[in-house]
Amino acid sequence: MISRILKKAIIFDAFPKVDSGYQNKSPRGGFITIIVTIFLWILIISEFREYWNMNQKYEFLVDRSINHKMQINVDITVNTQCAYLTVDLIDAAGEAMHLTNELNIAPATFKVGTAHAIGYDRNKGGDDYDDDTRIDVRQVIKNAAGKFNIFNQNEKSNDNKMEACRIFGNLEVNKVTGNLHITAIGYGYGGFFFKINEESNLNFTHRIDEFSFGTFYPRLVNPLDNSIEVAERNIEAFQYFLSVVPTTYIDNSNGELLTNQYSVTDYSKIYDASKRQYGIPGIFFKYDIEPISIRITEKSQGFIKFTTRLCGLVGGIWVTVGFIMKFLNRIGLFFDKILGRLKNKNDNNNDNEEGKMMVGNSYNINSTNNLNNNSNINMDINGNINNVQSNFEVAGIVPINSTGHKKVAID
Repeated sequence: MISRILKKAIIFDAFPKVDSGYQNKSPRGGFITIIVTIFLWILIISEFREYWNMNQKYEFLVDRSINHKMQINVDITVNTQCAYLTVDLIDAAGEAMHLTNELNIAPATFKVGTAHAIGYDRNKGGDDYDDDTRIDVRQVIKNAAGKFNIFNQNEKSNDNKMEACRIFGNLEVNKVTGNLHITAIGYGYGGFFFKINEESNLNFTHRIDEFSFGTFYPRLVNPLDNSIEVAERNIEAFQYFLSVVPTTYIDNSNGELLTNQYSVTDYSKIYDASKRQYGIPGIFFKYDIEPISIRITEKSQGFIKFTTRLCGLVGGIWVTVGFIMKFLNRIGLFFDKILGRLKNKNDNNNDNEEGKMMVGNSYNINSTNNLNNNSNINMDINGNINNVQSNFEVAGIVPINSTGHKKVAID
């Protein structure tokens, strides 16, 4: 029963076998096979890399959130004593907030540590403003998993030698354009409009350990994190222009993280009263909330899709190369036939040329035998004998010419 079914199944065989004795292999085919195999392995390796790496999809959407409030997280150390500083915020809604009592302000010792200038790429060791490397969404969400609600606070100290001031904490502000600034008391803010600080007491060299928007994730790195700016003069203003974009991260396991990312442009200006240049020294953060949001989705290629692509790649290349080889072989055979016909035609033309050269000429055939037979035969190209002359010199025999008349010699 099974053997009968197998015999009938032969007619459905889509993979006919060719005996090796009927296969014709050539050096050209072997050389092409080696090249195709190398190229195929390169493509297979690239497919495996594409399968293991995560694909990221960026979508720009209109921000439809209806949140009216937004959280700002700051941790800044200014190289000026806390008694000379004030923190304020003014937003586009017209609300002004005096934040000196809202944030944590504590004396500190100013240290550069591992801080770097803005735009410094810590991975490459240099400036890199156009770093477009991929974001590891899974790592971002993993880092955010260990979030904290408070900053690590320094131990309180009354040491007067601590001439710097650390300002840190969370702010709840309106989700509109605003200006957060740290300035010197008496220079236009903090309820004073006359200078009460000596310029020698001011130094707005500062280190930013944290500046972010939204829920505080200490392990997420933002553009201003771990940055430092050094003041060249006592009366100097540092301005940061920030463009905030709400961002949603979605990893391969559908884990979701809602946060905000921003781009920043920094600017500094020195005010010199001797040159009639007046202004407010301090640190200004001018932020603007963009009306769009970004959704970054991380997806990996499915195994079935990967297998399908791999099979299509391997099979498609071999089939395509096979068709190309057959096409080239047919073209080669076609030209071989044409060349063979041209060669035969040239050979026939050469034979005809030789025949034309022999027309009108005669062949002289001389033969000599033991009978001292000397014969001269004149024959044209058509094989007609024009004249035959024979001389026989045999003792006792009189030569007879071709006309049958005797030639008698008279002594």
